[in-house]
Amino acid sequence: MVPSEIANAHANMGTTDLIEALSRQPLAHASAQAVLSALSLVAPGACLQFLLDHEIDVIGAVSTRELSKIICTAMRSFTEDDAERRGYASEIMRHFLDVLSAEAAVDTLGALGIDLGPSGEAALERLLERFPDEPALLRIAIRVAQGRNDSTRLETLLTRLGLADNTPGTVAFAYRLRQLTVSAAPATVRVALVSSYTIDSLAAYVDLACRTIGVVPELYVAPFNSWAPEIIDEASGLRRFAPDIVFLSVSIDDLVPQLMQHPSAEALKTSGDAALERILTVVESFTRWAEGTPLVIHSFYSAFTGPLGILESRELISRSGWLAGLNARLTEALRTLPACYLLDVAEAVTTGGGMLADNPKLRHIASMRLPPQSLRSVAETYVRYVAPLKGLTKKCVVLDLDNTIWGGLVGEDGKEGIRLGNSSPGSEFVEFQEFLSSLSARGLLLAINSKNNPDDALDVIRTHEAMVLRESAFSAIRINWKPKPENMIAIAEELNIGVDSLVFVDDNPDEREQMRQLLPEVLTVELPKDPALYRSTIEKLPQLQTLSRTSEDRTRTQQYQTARLRERTKLSANSIDEYLRSLEIEVKIATATKTVFPRVAQLFARTNQFNLTTHRYDVGEIQRFVDDPSLRLWTLTSKDRFGDHGLVAVTLVRVASASWDIDSFLMSCRVIGYGIESTLLAYVTEQARAAGATALVGEFIETKKNAPANNFYARHGFRAVRALGSVQRWKLSLTTVVPFPAWVKVDAHDA
Repeated sequence: MVPSEIANAHANMGTTDLIEALSRQPLAHASAQAVLSALSLVAPGACLQFLLDHEIDVIGAVSTRELSKIICTAMRSFTEDDAERRGYASEIMRHFLDVLSAEAAVDTLGALGIDLGPSGEAALERLLERFPDEPALLRIAIRVAQGRNDSTRLETLLTRLGLADNTPGTVAFAYRLRQLTVSAAPATVRVALVSSYTIDSLAAYVDLACRTIGVVPELYVAPFNSWAPEIIDEASGLRRFAPDIVFLSVSIDDLVPQLMQHPSAEALKTSGDAALERILTVVESFTRWAEGTPLVIHSFYSAFTGPLGILESRELISRSGWLAGLNARLTEALRTLPACYLLDVAEAVTTGGGMLADNPKLRHIASMRLPPQSLRSVAETYVRYVAPLKGLTKKCVVLDLDNTIWGGLVGEDGKEGIRLGNSSPGSEFVEFQEFLSSLSARGLLLAINSKNNPDDALDVIRTHEAMVLRESAFSAIRINWKPKPENMIAIAEELNIGVDSLVFVDDNPDEREQMRQLLPEVLTVELPKDPALYRSTIEKLPQLQTLSRTSEDRTRTQQYQTARLRERTKLSANSIDEYLRSLEIEVKIATATKTVFPRVAQLFARTNQFNLTTHRYDVGEIQRFVDDPSLRLWTLTSKDRFGDHGLVAVTLVRVASASWDIDSFLMSCRVIGYGIESTLLAYVTEQARAAGATALVGEFIETKKNAPANNFYARHGFRAVRALGSVQRWKLSLTTVVPFPAWVKVDAHDA
């Protein structure tokens, strides 16, 4: 008889007979385990007591899977709210915690009731370490956090639950529960969703996606199909909400209802022109009042196929060609408008596993256009705009070598044995390198952090015919046998950026875990096992996206290469003064103009180390500063004999008759130590004095990252006048002259 048949046969035996049957044969025998299974059905208390009495023998003889199954059955066989069941559950957790399956653990914890007690909560934490993505365990933990009114813990658990179980019901549950509880953290971004169709279910996914990158959103979902009046009407809810970013999704099927029929080529052209004009009229209205607030517009795609089926391509104007033309014209028009972006919704929908058409049933009963299975992907695409908006863009991608940018171990396989080339396995790594190489166009740097023999690894980088990334592609290289977190700190110091500006990419899960433990501020990517997925994994990282591209971004890798030349010159100089004079530094100081607003906004968003107040301002606010006669916004660009640094410093000053206040003073970390900051300050004091002011006042607001700027005011003759917490206020009498550094040539003019 098979074990299940034995169990069924034994199910009619009494408890005493079953216990006696167990004592007559080894526990490892299938028939003994079948008896245990039967006992768990008819006498769950006796079954669990037997397990506890024979703990060592049970763990040694019964498989984890079978033991968990027996415990599950026993826990479910008790009558509801049985005190005996609760007592056994507590003991089972204490004795068998480390061998229980997730299912058995959930059943056992569930038997403890609403109040797990200290031992139950401790067991829950240990189980969450073993099964961090088990939804049922996370729900129990959420219940505990609710009972304790622990909002911080609840926030974290709800995010984990949404990631572990991404079904609409669970994500909506997490979102609703957040709305019903007091958030542990204030909102850090205001996101508006405006559409011609129902998108309420998307809001929960947007909320989850934002929280996964550390951003707490406040969401506004415009009323159904109110997209045009919401943007145009001065009294609309959207305007009252004052969003930081808006996502606009208008279906071409709503704009051109006759698409369900068979419109002529001329009708298609006419209706397409009208649809495009309607969209652009509303978008232009938005740009006039939103003043630089990003607007992300869904591209057009249709739920309906053409009536001619496979003959559509033979038409003078096919439906697909017509849509492609509309999207091309929309793209071109948006390019001329400030802070407007086109989102390829077809790509987002299909990437999410959805069909390119909407769900017909939901379209009819709920006016939904986005397939439910695509909502996660669409929300994650949205977050790729939110991350750079909130200054979360990283500065450097740090790469392992073996099995990361090539296959195999060069120390064991040799240069000729590694997998790197035109066919698989090997072509996956070439594709990955090609994408990494393209990141320099966004202003992102690359670095190496590898445990390897330097000669072997560098030989591959320099001479392997299939390598895309040569040595010059990397701004910092650490190939040694040191712990990788130690190398990470050294790379950040060499590049003069914060450790939190680094992304770590390594195929080894142990190395990733060590990095997360020792340097949690580093973004450590969970790289998939299949190298074919490396590119798409990194490609979708929100923290590698930018909302604008400046001339400084295009040349950043080159700038760090010339920085190495400067350092070599410094080592050969007899003194710091001789070194600084040898650089032949030239700067230009000017009032900010529209052409540099994106770079100025980028500095405000991303500068942390030399930033006196860390105020964050976007393009719209920068425009208002320039238009305000009571403010001065000056920029500084710099170059030397080795190359052009670009726009590297900004200051915002509030002017008055007697005293000028420095609202913001910030500078790229790349030029710290060259006297650039002193040059800009000297210019500000000169302008204030010429305007009749008698004093210059500034604040230093201490953060975890701006230590390089903490003595800026003191070393330029300012006097401390007040300190409150992290805020220090400093004052300089303008009878004091702040000198221009002698080694800097200054060209100053107001545009």
